[in-house]
Amino acid sequence: MIQRLRGFRDMYPEAMRARRIVFNKICEIALEFGFHEIDTPSVEHLDLFRVKSGEEIIKQTFSFVDKGGREITLIPELTPSVARMIASRKDLVKPVKWFSFPKMWRYEEPQSGRLREFYQFNADIFGVENISADAEVLALAMEILDSLGLKNKYVMRVSDRVLMENILKSLGIKRVENAFYLIDRKDKIPEDEFYESLKKISSEDSAQQLVEILSLKGEPDKVLSKLKDTERKNTLLELRDLVKAYSKEFILDLSVVRGLAYYTGIVFEAHDAKGELRAILGGGRYDNVVELFGGQHTPAVGFGMGDAVLEILMKREGVWPEEKIEVDFFVAIIPGYRKEAIKIATLLRKKGFHVDIELRERSISKQLKYANRINAKYTVIVGDEIKKNRVTVKNMETGEQRLVNIDDIDAIIQP
Repeated sequence: MIQRLRGFRDMYPEAMRARRIVFNKICEIALEFGFHEIDTPSVEHLDLFRVKSGEEIIKQTFSFVDKGGREITLIPELTPSVARMIASRKDLVKPVKWFSFPKMWRYEEPQSGRLREFYQFNADIFGVENISADAEVLALAMEILDSLGLKNKYVMRVSDRVLMENILKSLGIKRVENAFYLIDRKDKIPEDEFYESLKKISSEDSAQQLVEILSLKGEPDKVLSKLKDTERKNTLLELRDLVKAYSKEFILDLSVVRGLAYYTGIVFEAHDAKGELRAILGGGRYDNVVELFGGQHTPAVGFGMGDAVLEILMKREGVWPEEKIEVDFFVAIIPGYRKEAIKIATLLRKKGFHVDIELRERSISKQLKYANRINAKYTVIVGDEIKKNRVTVKNMETGEQRLVNIDDIDAIIQP
């Protein structure tokens, strides 16, 4: 037997039902916030990711040379594709608010919360320079998590790349991108290793000061009161006030920098409150990416949320939907009444119900056992009574059974 590849998942109907409930809820919230759904190709030119993300992400791609001799790859992230789409359309009415939920691929070492094939929800706003767009995106992210039953089960951690760059430069650290990369790995390496690496790009005194600054986290005003950067202080305090207007809150955590070099301002990550898992979601402002693909300067802010960590967290907190298959009605058939049964099933389907129908020639008792196995809420038994425009309807939970006029079947259950 050929087994599935490592880092990939089989999704049976039970799992897909739960996943669909969660995915639909996420998309519903995005639509409520006025975002519009898009889709992109699953395969892109490899150069698209070289331009935006550099060689680091190239090492993680499922890339190959196609029959036309082109270097192409399964998409490892969405931002380059979306930025390309924005750059290609001069007629878009801004601000542009887009979301998508594609499947992506990364050739990484599989582990808890990290797979080689995964779904990722993405939401972005293009064309807004001021902090209102950052607040809208943050509020969307938090509303999604709250609506999935995770309120108070996560912490939204916000920082600012501009503020951190100013701090690094004030400490005499010139290799800012190297420092960002190192800070991004801070929680993934031992403290002494982090400190020693930091001293290689700064003085010992500067390294010590930076460690102290990176430990600052909490209420934005309390953290900012210990810093000197007035301009960015005001920006972050405005962001706090706007997010509060959405009835949401975040903490300021200066250790959040997001390692990718294209971020230009506010950055953020959501983590489970217990701190046991990888980031649930992450994002920030990236004002220069569209220009990389030939477009005009277009400010942008957005985030991505993979399904793997989200599923682990929701299951841990007991809010992942039950993994089972179910239908509203199963139509059982007495021999000789298949055509009539098909008409009943069709009628119910047109009314918006989920309906299965007997496709074999089993006894009624076996049909009822099957109805139980697929978690049918009701079984409609089509037999002699159909001549009087009636059918037998059995409530599969209570066992109650009664004759019902065909025109009244939909009154039993609401879709």
